[in-house]
Amino acid sequence: MNASNVFQNLRGFWAAALNRLSFRRTVARLQPPSASGRAFILLQIDALAYPVLQRILQQGEMPHLLRLLQQGKYRLVQWRCGLPSTTTAIQAGLFYGYRSAPGFRWYDKALNVVVTSHRPENMRALEENLQLVNPGLLAGGGVYTSLLSGDAEHAVFTVSRILVRQFQGYLEGTGLLLSFLLRPLRVLRLLRYAFARFGRRLWARLRHFQLPFIPLGRSFLEAFMDATLTEFMTFCVLLDLYRGVPRLYANFNGYDEMAHMHGVLHPEALWMLRWIDSRLAEIERLSREGSKAHYDVFILSDHGMASAISFRARFGQTLGEFVSQAVHLDVDFYAGEESAAAARALRARYLIAALRDSQSRLPPWARRLARRTRRPLLNYLSREEPAYDWCLESEVVVQVSGPLAHVYFRVTSQSMDLPEVALLYPDFMQQLVGHAGIELVVGRDADQVIILGRRGGVLTVGADRVDLQGLDPLEVYGDRDYVLRELEHLVQLPSAGDLVLLGRLFDTGEVVTFEEQQATHGGLGGGQDQPFFIYPAALSRSLPDLECPEALYRWLRSHYSL
Repeated sequence: MNASNVFQNLRGFWAAALNRLSFRRTVARLQPPSASGRAFILLQIDALAYPVLQRILQQGEMPHLLRLLQQGKYRLVQWRCGLPSTTTAIQAGLFYGYRSAPGFRWYDKALNVVVTSHRPENMRALEENLQLVNPGLLAGGGVYTSLLSGDAEHAVFTVSRILVRQFQGYLEGTGLLLSFLLRPLRVLRLLRYAFARFGRRLWARLRHFQLPFIPLGRSFLEAFMDATLTEFMTFCVLLDLYRGVPRLYANFNGYDEMAHMHGVLHPEALWMLRWIDSRLAEIERLSREGSKAHYDVFILSDHGMASAISFRARFGQTLGEFVSQAVHLDVDFYAGEESAAAARALRARYLIAALRDSQSRLPPWARRLARRTRRPLLNYLSREEPAYDWCLESEVVVQVSGPLAHVYFRVTSQSMDLPEVALLYPDFMQQLVGHAGIELVVGRDADQVIILGRRGGVLTVGADRVDLQGLDPLEVYGDRDYVLRELEHLVQLPSAGDLVLLGRLFDTGEVVTFEEQQATHGGLGGGQDQPFFIYPAALSRSLPDLECPEALYRWLRSHYSL
């Protein structure tokens, strides 16, 4: 054993010992969970693709994950998240066994409502529908930084629960936030992260003058919010591990944001992964050495990322402008412009809720400090929270999730078949099929699925046969059966568009995206639908082929007798 391994072992031993000591007093205030048998925890690195992780491990950027795999106790495989490769759909499949979400954002024709995954009321409604299909995977457990809750008892920083008092019965009456803030080492690490993130942003802006100007105070507040949520989430997960909560899920989403902004292997994205790796090390270590339950630890990504080419940068107009020009109608175009602002607004709302729910437990001086902290957050929220137009006036709605787009025609509140669209909008279809930035145009015809390729091929998929005319539209994607299955699933969802578009996939693995991104996901190819899965080697024989999130849902419920 070399000196580096000795140091890592000693560091791990003392870290676990300190965690056990620091949690005893907090745990004594909490109702212990009634767990029995084996427990599991899902630690998710949002958007990290399997091939990208392999390269990162070879470069030594995530030493803890590399050490776990080299020791032979864990194994790394690729799994398939399906289509759409968006967190909303994948969490629906993983938590409830049914991927009912057709993207990150879509349009409900019957209700005349735009649905976006950053809106708490939308995610709550989606979850209520999913609960009618299957029981949640995380019932009696905890979920952290998520869109859906999986019926978890404790859902912290979870969009579907933000309309309810998410800390009730967990934070209230326990002083959990106060317990976190009274740990000097954690607060110092939080501040270190915040200042490091702020410094990197400032340096990047000094080096690249073309970056948009962000006031220094606002920039630091955003870095502080990111740091607080990451550290507090880690603290909550560690606490639940020590208590023996039977089912846990935690999502580290910083890499997803950095990759969208800069690219999958940009230094900012790699810096975020190193930070996440150190948090995973702390959690995994306590699961082995300090927990009251025997945990199986799974580390996974929900989907991957592909290097992106913006549709607007390549063709001089957004997809919405192209559709409007082609159909000669007004178009409501919903892309990712609101996503960053909505995500920042949600972070502010989370922290305001945390301060509000814990304020009664604070001493007078700390209560005054909490009130002063809430003021800049409220000011930030009033400036940053996007306004939504609930009254759609345009004849066409285009909803975009990266390189995936749904096109809805509002001449009817019912879903339209592709032949109807071609009859009503022939000029549009002529310009759309074969466009250099669009790989596939997919629609329905009664119980059949029709796939139109960029190079002129037509694939008609029925219940018992597949007819091909011309060049195979799916040749570029490789695994034809898998792609067929996923396209059929997507276009037959009730909220899928009348037309479904996939951005072009180049031989280089780059993908045309309909948003302004350096890396993208939502469709197929280039690593988008190639997430990774790290699992205990002892489970190798029982683990099935993970061809979709629903397969993982079924296996977890069966293996852990849920």
